[in-house]
Amino acid sequence: MSSDAISPIDGRYRAEAEPLAAFFSEAALVKERVKVELLYLRLLVKLGVAPKTKVPRLEPSPERIKSLERKVGHDVKAVEIYLRESFSKDGARSLAPYVHLGLTSEDTNSLAFALLLRSALEKVLVPAYSSLASELSAIASKEAATTMVARTHGRPAVPTTFGKEMAVFAVRMAERISLLRSLRPMAKFSGAVGTYASFSLLGDLDWRRVLGGFVQGLGVDPASYSTQVVPGERLSDILHYVINLNQLVLSLSRDLWLYQTLDYVRFARPGKVSSSTMPQKVNPVDLENAEGQVEISNSLLLLLAYRLQLTRLQRDLSDSVIRRMLGQALAHSLIATQRLRASLLSMRVDAEEMSRDLRRHPEIFAEREQVSLRLKGEAHGYEKVKKAIEEGHFSPKVGPYLGDAVALAEECPSVVGRLLGASS
Repeated sequence: MSSDAISPIDGRYRAEAEPLAAFFSEAALVKERVKVELLYLRLLVKLGVAPKTKVPRLEPSPERIKSLERKVGHDVKAVEIYLRESFSKDGARSLAPYVHLGLTSEDTNSLAFALLLRSALEKVLVPAYSSLASELSAIASKEAATTMVARTHGRPAVPTTFGKEMAVFAVRMAERISLLRSLRPMAKFSGAVGTYASFSLLGDLDWRRVLGGFVQGLGVDPASYSTQVVPGERLSDILHYVINLNQLVLSLSRDLWLYQTLDYVRFARPGKVSSSTMPQKVNPVDLENAEGQVEISNSLLLLLAYRLQLTRLQRDLSDSVIRRMLGQALAHSLIATQRLRASLLSMRVDAEEMSRDLRRHPEIFAEREQVSLRLKGEAHGYEKVKKAIEEGHFSPKVGPYLGDAVALAEECPSVVGRLLGASS
């Protein structure tokens, strides 16, 4: 952990965010640009546009490329210069004129960003979200019959089970994960303003088909219609699914926080300090951390999701600094997900306290009583029960009133498994 980092993502929370460094660090972006340029050059060789010379395999030097960028003031141009230098050293000098030929910088950038985002989702974020959904489904199954008081508007309502309430979140998360995985990032490879004009100079080929196939072959969807920048709607869709998942993390964190105030659950922190002055305190610090992380993540993701759909005419650079914040936005989401899962793993469910609370609130059977009276022909059954409660002599028959709560919780693992399996 660096104690002098400006961003807590690269300081206090670096260890938790580390898996995303391989996709959203400056070095990762530089290397991905080099990869895209080399793949494109191989395409030109294959098509006969560039000389039939083997394209060297390079281990790029981000330090050298950043040095060139400081000199010329352009990140992608620095990559081009670096490759031309490298080819001279590797004896592939004849390929130097064909580096970046026909491309605009946003062709390289949009594909590099799309490839990094796809990998980050597949290798880090979706597995983290899926692990959380699976853990919740396991709790749902285990606590399927653990009866508790459901509260609406914060007040006792009717009986439910803790397992069923966890199942609701598990299935909602699994549905969003499945939808998130169904979307592939989009890139454009169509020249300075999306007309393919520069490519027409390279040969009489169906460049829209060729370049579209090139992009698609890398696991990214090509944007056939674009300006100099890739349309932002696909990225916005992807980020909105992450926002949805963040909202579920936030909502569940708050619910669990409230359940621990009712003594329904406790979160073990053996050996850890929760208060500098009160030794008895065991605070739900991971839940509270998850809540804060999500709120930061969503504030950034909302900006990204809406702002990256906008550009002045065919191109301006105001989006560039915003797009660079994607890694930080997703890092906060990853940390929140990990903190919430850590809370679940340390959670102890107090079924006895839930049972005691049920006995303290006989009024939660009022719905069953008023429905039963009306089914017996008492048109004012609702009013009769309400009056009895208000006058303090409501005495219901206490017994099972859970509907399909237990079945829903027990079925949860198979539902979640099917959704997550279908998305793989």
